[in-house]
Amino acid sequence: MGDKKKNAKKSEEQNFSFQVDLRGIIRLLSENLYSSADVFLRELLQNGVDAVEARRGEEKDFDGGRILISYHQERRGKAKLMFTDNGIGLTCEEIHTFLSVIGQSSKRGEMKRSGFIGQFGIGLLSCFLVADEILVQTRSIREKQGWRWIGRSDGTYQVTKEKEDMAAGTVVTIELDEKMARRYREEKIVGLLKEYGFMLQLPVEFEGDGGSRRINDGFIPWRQSFCSGEDILQFGELMFDESFFGVVPILGDGLRGYAFISERQTSAATMGRHKIYLKDMLITEDGKDLIPKWAFFTRCILNAENLTPMASREGFVADHQLARVRNEIEKCLFDYFVSLSQYDVDKLKRLTMIHNVAIKSLSVENEQIYKLFFPFLVFSTNKGNLTGLQIMEAAKKLPVYYCVQVDDYQRACPLVGNTRLLINGGYIYDTRLLQLLRHYYPGIRLEMFDEASYGELLQEPSQDMYGQLASLTAAACVLEPFRCQAVLKQFDPPDVPALYVAGADCFFDNAFGRGGFSDFMSGFQPQNFSGEFGSKLYINARNSLIRRLGQVENEEMIETMIKVLYVHGMLAGHYSLSERETEILNTGLIQLMEYGLGEEP
Repeated sequence: MGDKKKNAKKSEEQNFSFQVDLRGIIRLLSENLYSSADVFLRELLQNGVDAVEARRGEEKDFDGGRILISYHQERRGKAKLMFTDNGIGLTCEEIHTFLSVIGQSSKRGEMKRSGFIGQFGIGLLSCFLVADEILVQTRSIREKQGWRWIGRSDGTYQVTKEKEDMAAGTVVTIELDEKMARRYREEKIVGLLKEYGFMLQLPVEFEGDGGSRRINDGFIPWRQSFCSGEDILQFGELMFDESFFGVVPILGDGLRGYAFISERQTSAATMGRHKIYLKDMLITEDGKDLIPKWAFFTRCILNAENLTPMASREGFVADHQLARVRNEIEKCLFDYFVSLSQYDVDKLKRLTMIHNVAIKSLSVENEQIYKLFFPFLVFSTNKGNLTGLQIMEAAKKLPVYYCVQVDDYQRACPLVGNTRLLINGGYIYDTRLLQLLRHYYPGIRLEMFDEASYGELLQEPSQDMYGQLASLTAAACVLEPFRCQAVLKQFDPPDVPALYVAGADCFFDNAFGRGGFSDFMSGFQPQNFSGEFGSKLYINARNSLIRRLGQVENEEMIETMIKVLYVHGMLAGHYSLSERETEILNTGLIQLMEYGLGEEP
């Protein structure tokens, strides 16, 4: 009885194998793993490189590795593409193990070496992105017999003996149909091969209908016994089709390359264009995982030896090696800019001027970047455009203020004269940079220019002047409905009759909308504020028009003039007008015209 139960349980626990839909896997590769079908060329190229490296590992005296790619148009618009290498090749057993098992790598087990970057058995599978059938002819250095493997996108394959004698190595042949042949014409194939394999030291030859040519015969500066700075700059300009005015050598453990400094204005939000190679094969043009965010104004070409590629080989695994290389790159860049600040200040100034706003955006986030670049950042002031260093020097001699809004700066600028330095902090990042200046350098005298600062600029009139303009101060109550206090002062320049400075209540008016805040305040009476409103209209006793107005005996005219001065001050200060203030402007001007014309005859 017990045996029957055991047998029944076993029958319920049978193991089954997954059924793999190869077409579905190919679709996943196309839609999710690879950014473009173009990568099949890189995968074939990489397989050839790895095969030659494997043979060199087996045969110490082997030094004749090469890769040959041929491309020819055929009938009915089709094309044949062949990749030939004289690498290690595959035995029949390895064919069944590695070519016909999805996900298995031909670099596993005893053949695995750290020098390979093609660690995934999906490389050859990428060819199904452009063809329905793949032909592999291969002969291992361990055998005399060659083998032919044909794999199809429907998941079937066959293996037969190669009838003809063949040298050790592998030939991969794919046939492009009419649609793919139009997409991958000869010149595009060559261009992609050069892009991927530009740095390969293994000879890569191409034969096509347009003749034969070498794919990777380019000039690599760090492989030369001597290379001038001008040669390196020309190399960068050729690689990126862009002009540069500086180059930073990048050196580290298993890392070589250059960071070229752009002459064009760039933004920190702009995606960088780089060329990142792993063991001489192009992996990505996106350097966000390696290039520091603050180095957005560089174009880097780098070759790393010790990084781990992702399955798609279009990026790198985020591990300790990636972090180490990233730190090495940042150190090289930062050390270069520090050296410029010591030995070539003019070049650092030029860099900062070109990328002024973008460097400001990063300086507010990083203390090291701030302290390195702040002396060369440019700010708008009442004494012209000044650098951070000039502002720091000025703070030792005279009061330095900054306005947080452009309009505040425009209102205050005519008042400060030459006795103070006023900085326009209304541009993006400038206010925060100026606030950080006091944080990083506590001894710097730098103050925000606010309503209280006007007290240092506006002087009290003499008692005689108060007496002469008593009628104006008495009529100033006409501004109470606008929650604005009229204050008699004297200040320069004398041609400014009045200065309007908004207070906190004006801010709330703007925030809630004109009228909305008035409704909120309806339960309060002006007298509850003892005549002290946040907004003020400073009337300039030095102005000739104001002095003449003080002699006018017509009360109605004085009140009208004060209202007009109020609106004029708002307009001069770039404040927006409410409906009531617009009405004052319209009716007040008409009234002033009537006063000017006098009584009707």
